[in-house]
Amino acid sequence: MLPLLLSLLVQAAPGPSVERPCSFVTAAEMSTLVGTPVTMRDEHFRCKYVSGEGWLQVELLNFGLRGTRDIFDYDKAHGKAVPGVGDQAYIFGAAIVAKVGDVVIAVDGNNLPRKPGDQQLKAIALKIARAIP
Repeated sequence: MLPLLLSLLVQAAPGPSVERPCSFVTAAEMSTLVGTPVTMRDEHFRCKYVSGEGWLQVELLNFGLRGTRDIFDYDKAHGKAVPGVGDQAYIFGAAIVAKVGDVVIAVDGNNLPRKPGDQQLKAIALKIARAIP
């Protein structure tokens, strides 16, 4: 009985959680942010916002992991700085990475039919960064 109760409490947890990337931006909000209708697919480790044959994905990664630092450092070295989003943020192509404490927000719109612009990427990352508990 106790495991079932705990399971229900975890499922009913209100508000955004870094363990649930889809908890930060609804499909309706993302549709507005990218300017095209999307549906949301929760893949647990990432959130996919699907539009036609393409998608935008959001991942929340632990900066303490070497793979996360490698992604962040690569985008930092090759991208352009985006002030005002988290501790540091960089846009590279149709993607943005933003560090907020020990969390890296990775938003990748390279697979959308109409790639998001810098301001759209910044708005998505900023919405998530402001809601990180």
